[in-house]
Amino acid sequence: MAIERIDSFPRPHKFTVEEYFAFEERSEFKHEYIDGVIYDWGDVDPNAPVHPDYVPGYPMPHLFTLEEYLAFEAESEFKHEFIDGVIYDMTGGTSNHSEIKVNLTYALGSRLRESGCWMRDSDMLVRISETRRVYPDLSVVCGEALLEEDDTLLLNPVAVFEVLSPTTIGYDRLTKLDYYRGMPSIEAYVIIDQFTCQVELYTRSESGWHWQSYSSIDDVIPLDTIGCQLPLSEIYRGIVFSED
Repeated sequence: MAIERIDSFPRPHKFTVEEYFAFEERSEFKHEYIDGVIYDWGDVDPNAPVHPDYVPGYPMPHLFTLEEYLAFEAESEFKHEFIDGVIYDMTGGTSNHSEIKVNLTYALGSRLRESGCWMRDSDMLVRISETRRVYPDLSVVCGEALLEEDDTLLLNPVAVFEVLSPTTIGYDRLTKLDYYRGMPSIEAYVIIDQFTCQVELYTRSESGWHWQSYSSIDDVIPLDTIGCQLPLSEIYRGIVFSED
């Protein structure tokens, strides 16, 4: 069956010639390289998982192992997420995106001091499952952080935050929502719009997940799971929205 995809899912990474040669040098098998895509050599295994960009009658784009992804990520200048064998590019941040992340970090940092909860920025990978690794814009862990892979992989965030980008709105609102809700440690997921004053909060309770939306600059988000309240006025401090 095909790997999960939605219309606004990030595009798979296009490899440079240098990245292909580095990958080929590490691999025990042979692969072909055409227009930024690494293809498996030989006939397609009918029982193997199908790459989301596979075209019947053509070679199968390579599905990466976790070890291959980690080796690639360790050498890459940029960050990539890993979902079911596919390496995806992380989109570049706009000025609003960057400023909101800074505001968020400052606002949460001042509230979490002495609380026993700690922030991790977007350099920290989070393990969704054995075949999925993502970079939230910000994560919060309370108590001891459970880490793997030389302390680069976080296993137990209690809250995660994503600032929406135009190319990943569906990915953040649908796919990542499902991923984060499936992690037992996560109790809150916050989605922040960068183009309008709009914040969505998903929280876990004994009866299931609950959704709340905040659209006034005077609203305050109750983040009970990490013991603080977060004003939208601080998230959007200095942000000027376009009138288009």
